[in-house]
Amino acid sequence: MEQMKKKSVLLGNGINIQFGGKAYSNRFILSRIVFNAQCDKYDNLFEGTLSGKEIKQLFYGLLPTANAVLDGKYDEIGTDECEVKEAIAEFKKQNAYRSKFEHYYDIPLEDWFLLLRLNLLKDSDFTDRWVAAKRGLEWMILDAIYNEGRLQEVYQKMKKPVKRFFKAFDSIFTLNYDDNIERLTNRTVYHLHGDYAVLADSENTEFVSGFYHMQTGQIVANPEYPQCYCNALLNFSGQHKYEAAQKNLECIKILQRLKQLHDNDIEVFQLERLSIESRSSKAAKIIDTYIEHPELKIATDYHFSELEQLSGELYIIGLSPQNDSHIFECIEKSSVDKVIFYCYGEPPKALPLTKPYEFADIKKLWKSLDADMPKYNCGRKYPNSERAKRFFKILNEVSFDPITEDELIKEANSIPDFIAVPLCQEAMNLKEIQIAPKNEEGFYKQFRAVSRIALREGIYPAVFYLLLAENFPKLK
Repeated sequence: MEQMKKKSVLLGNGINIQFGGKAYSNRFILSRIVFNAQCDKYDNLFEGTLSGKEIKQLFYGLLPTANAVLDGKYDEIGTDECEVKEAIAEFKKQNAYRSKFEHYYDIPLEDWFLLLRLNLLKDSDFTDRWVAAKRGLEWMILDAIYNEGRLQEVYQKMKKPVKRFFKAFDSIFTLNYDDNIERLTNRTVYHLHGDYAVLADSENTEFVSGFYHMQTGQIVANPEYPQCYCNALLNFSGQHKYEAAQKNLECIKILQRLKQLHDNDIEVFQLERLSIESRSSKAAKIIDTYIEHPELKIATDYHFSELEQLSGELYIIGLSPQNDSHIFECIEKSSVDKVIFYCYGEPPKALPLTKPYEFADIKKLWKSLDADMPKYNCGRKYPNSERAKRFFKILNEVSFDPITEDELIKEANSIPDFIAVPLCQEAMNLKEIQIAPKNEEGFYKQFRAVSRIALREGIYPAVFYLLLAENFPKLK
């Protein structure tokens, strides 16, 4: 009897956008960072070393760098780092359809690491500054994606047909940091780029390095922001992510070998340990910690090996073919004999694969699984007078996130009262507990605090202010 062919699935952020809405799109994630910063959310995270104003300046200030890259001004950059040059070429290729970026939130999330790196290359203390700056950018991106924990609740919008669909796969892989699919299916999910539910090795006392850091008082994770200290891999270079994961596997092999050597030939072990200590005293102390506590985990396994060892069919859903080339390289190494790539709209001309593949329509899949999110047209009528236009202009000004008049009206009509009214009530409640502003900046900060409610829900702030104006008499 012929054995059934294995089927696996690989998921990307398109899943979260499908079920969680625009709140998990690039624009809203980046807007949340800037608005959060200007409402002082990150003051404790950065312990006073970076202000909200400086964070806003960072994102607005790197916009010209992005356009300079598009214009070819970094093509001959003086660096020996091949991955930077490759990332510049890939950035230009992905955005070839643009003449320029108009807004900071149009720039893809992980490309900000490239822009930051380019901005720091000219500094003499580049290495030290890059490590700290990259870590800070990671914190903010992870926090904004997490969206006050609401991201982890997206699975509640997935119906039984979706649950059955995912449970039918032999293996489930994801590039997302959230745990929605395991919560939905109660199945193991391989997080190739990390998991919000697991702290970074250096902060996690279940791991050798985290246990050692706890003993020596070197744990740095801020308990108010656990999502920022998870084991996520973020970088402009997919190859860097893969290499970081492979380095972990190498550490696991080395420590396991040394433990075995310690148990079987203590003299040889001591000689090797002395040799390691001469190069790195910390590495020797990590070895000692593992020898004393072999029950500890050594390092995070990001499960690229499992992806590289796949066979059968692989279904890819919610992933952009332009990003994460290392993922396709892993698939190339595997024994997968067919890839089914789901796309939204016009499929790409080709995938970076030599294996057989075919494209499938994601909209048809969601429809078959009763997974289409409801769309509303509330039929609200807005005047087309000069007075109305002036009012819309004011809404855009106080929102600090302007959109066109047509967008404003269309979006307002897509939000029914049963969604709008509770959010408006929340904004009114916030207004009640806010202290009267003492200056203009305090006044603007209160408007931004209201805008944050909108951004959290995937609603443009200007639209939310229009809904607030409509509902104010009822809530007053």
